[in-house]
Amino acid sequence: MNYLKNDTIAALSTAAGKSAIAVVRLSGENAFEIISNLFQTKSSDEKQVKYGHIVDGTEKIDEVICAFFKAPHTYTGENLVEISLHGNPIIIDEVLNLLYKYGARPAECGEFTYRAFLNGKKDLAQAEGVCNLIASKTAASAKAALNNVSGIFSSKVEIIKDNLISLIAFMEATLDHPQEDIMFLSAKEKIDRLNSYIQDIKNLLDSYKTSKLLQNGVKVAIIGKPNTGKSSLLNAIVGRNRAIVTNIAGTTTDTIEETIDCRGIPLTIIDTAGIRDRTDNSIELIGQERTKEAIGKADILLWIFDSSSKLDKNDLKIFDFLKQSEIKTSIIAVLNKSDLSVNLAFKDDIFKNFFLDTVKISAKTETGISDLLDKIAKIAGATETQNDYLMINSRHYTLLQNALDALTRTRNALEAKDADEIACFEAIIAKDALNEILGINVKQDIVDTIFSTFCIGK
Repeated sequence: MNYLKNDTIAALSTAAGKSAIAVVRLSGENAFEIISNLFQTKSSDEKQVKYGHIVDGTEKIDEVICAFFKAPHTYTGENLVEISLHGNPIIIDEVLNLLYKYGARPAECGEFTYRAFLNGKKDLAQAEGVCNLIASKTAASAKAALNNVSGIFSSKVEIIKDNLISLIAFMEATLDHPQEDIMFLSAKEKIDRLNSYIQDIKNLLDSYKTSKLLQNGVKVAIIGKPNTGKSSLLNAIVGRNRAIVTNIAGTTTDTIEETIDCRGIPLTIIDTAGIRDRTDNSIELIGQERTKEAIGKADILLWIFDSSSKLDKNDLKIFDFLKQSEIKTSIIAVLNKSDLSVNLAFKDDIFKNFFLDTVKISAKTETGISDLLDKIAKIAGATETQNDYLMINSRHYTLLQNALDALTRTRNALEAKDADEIACFEAIIAKDALNEILGINVKQDIVDTIFSTFCIGK
């Protein structure tokens, strides 16, 4: 990695490929000098945003707008130029090659954000939020990542750390000046403060499950015997005719996946081949095996029944398969065709306590689909307070857990006699773990690993 170099870097910051506009970013001490070699403009020097042309000698390459940002008030903390040009890959390459020709070098993955971290514009948790924001799959996950980029998560960690530093100072004063006439905290006061910090960390740890949900989403497999309306349900959920629907049993012979935003959660819906007792179609048999694979990988199962017909041996075959497999996945019974007057399929005495929930729908009229999505979101763990979501990754979780464990040991030491020195030592371990979340005294190889996951140009 070239992260620690002080040279000027350049890269395309928008998505590669053809587009109306592309943005090339140039950052470093010599950014203004380099751009002056290839940018011609009639705009006054005082203007921050200037119209002009990128040129190679006397040849015009493109008509552009350049925005000039002077250090330290920039994204990276360095002199920064953003060139808005036409999004033709040929033009983009020509402009980048000219920047390299006059002294810039290609940026490494995430190097612009790394420089922002290095120059104190963002702490490490905020920088990680940038990557999460770019990769967000739903509005809720984007808001959660933006909360991190904006420093909300960091500020919560900072407050706990600052309070802990204050407590450590009292603890060290007790050790260093036991006979002095200084106002010390009692053991109870120290423990009360520790309990408050422990609860604050637990609250942050509780956000981890939601964070994983927002980042990874949830997989839902639609299962059932043929012709119960599995493909129709998929089409109703995604809002278009994604799967072929016919009256012929066994139409779906493979799994079909679609991802939607379900109450802020990336929800991958998997339509599967129907499971039935017998079939002579070898392709259908392969499809049924893939159905069983999908069941094993799903987070939630939607077992769809045709409520206009009675249960048969195919339903019981699925029931036996699920019971024998000892699947721990949450299962929702979906009673399709509720628009019809009859309701014969579902028998509580057969499936007693087998389903987590039951919902009546009509895939044809889309009645009950919204209710079904609400139930899926609730089971997955979504809450109503989406604006409060934070994006806590596995690194944050591990360090928060380390801090929690150290503070628990601190409390245990304070409750014991003559263990103040051990308590202070453990409290410092907790403080160091919180510092590492923010990027303070973090090892260089960890930083390199984090930023290597970024796109070039970010």
